[in-house]
Amino acid sequence: LTSCGVYQRGEENEGVFGFLLDDINQEIRRAARLTCFGCKKKGACIGCNVRSCRKVVHFPCGRKQKFITQFTEMFPSYCQDHSPTQTLCVDSDFSLPQSCSICLDSIDPVLSYSVLKCPSCHASWFHRDCVQRQAHSAGLFFFRCTLCNNKENFQKEMLRMGVYIPERDASWELEPNAYSELLEVYNRCDSAICLCNNGRTHSVKKGYIMLSFLCKRKNIIY
Repeated sequence: LTSCGVYQRGEENEGVFGFLLDDINQEIRRAARLTCFGCKKKGACIGCNVRSCRKVVHFPCGRKQKFITQFTEMFPSYCQDHSPTQTLCVDSDFSLPQSCSICLDSIDPVLSYSVLKCPSCHASWFHRDCVQRQAHSAGLFFFRCTLCNNKENFQKEMLRMGVYIPERDASWELEPNAYSELLEVYNRCDSAICLCNNGRTHSVKKGYIMLSFLCKRKNIIY
């Protein structure tokens, strides 16, 4: 996805998700001649998207060298010297104690590779690692600012700053029987004195409703 010399020329069911095997092998041969800016070993296939920049890295080395990869469109990558940056709003209030809006640990409110902020509100600061974990958990449909709840501008900005947002539902929505307890009906009478001759757990379609009504008419406190 992030290699500079391979493109998705096939359909989704061809090759590896549309990346044809011949193209992948050709990219492997191309990268075998390139030296990584980070570890100085061969096989680097990710280059800075600025044409005049000659830095190339392996993907893990790029993370260590603070490369930013935008996981959208053509998946461009940028070295630390040419990576996109954020700007501070003049209304930002630094008098309040600053903390990461996700992990709540203290944070130095200075924009950098490791520190990001929401573009829609003036008080939300995030560790990059924290906002990336949130994106993995929330997925595309639930990923938003934890303070102002903005979704559209927040996602657009986080993609620009190299946060990967998986295109799936939230992790808590994917758990088997995640909301099964909502379908459970409470089936025990908790009245101090139960008037049902069949016991507190006896229930028929209209019996429980009528029983509750009868208990209330008798002024019995639950």
